Amino acid sequence: MTRNPDPTSGASQSIERAAAAYSALAELGETIEDEWQYVTDLVEAYLPAIRCLRLPDGEVGLEAAMAVDEAIDEIVGITDPHRAIDWLSTFPHVVALAVGGDVDGAVTGRSGSSAESRPDDDDSPFRILMGGGR
Repeated sequence: MTRNPDPTSGASQSIERAAAAYSALAELGETIEDEWQYVTDLVEAYLPAIRCLRLPDGEVGLEAAMAVDEAIDEIVGITDPHRAIDWLSTFPHVVALAVGGDVDGAVTGRSGSSAESRPDDDDSPFRILMGGGR
């Protein structure tokens, strides 16, 4: 079910599709009553952060949008609420990695649009994966 974004509109809409998919995943996770607060906390932290991500320009942006859409495809088929909860903390980072951004900046109060803007987080695996080194 992978979508192939077109250069004019699809790429720019990938982030909003990711946010919508994340919201649907959260609804599934909320069906486990004992996990409701945890799910709510994750959504409050990561949904705004996902929406703040930006795709790079040009061909790189198109490739990033396609990667985001593949991540979306991975979560839309989830039917088990426990698995949905697992992905609520993983999916935002996958999307951020695809676009070269950072979702933890919003959680910590920094506007982390890229790992490079977080020099105090030298051990972040996402920073290392995005080429920030140690």
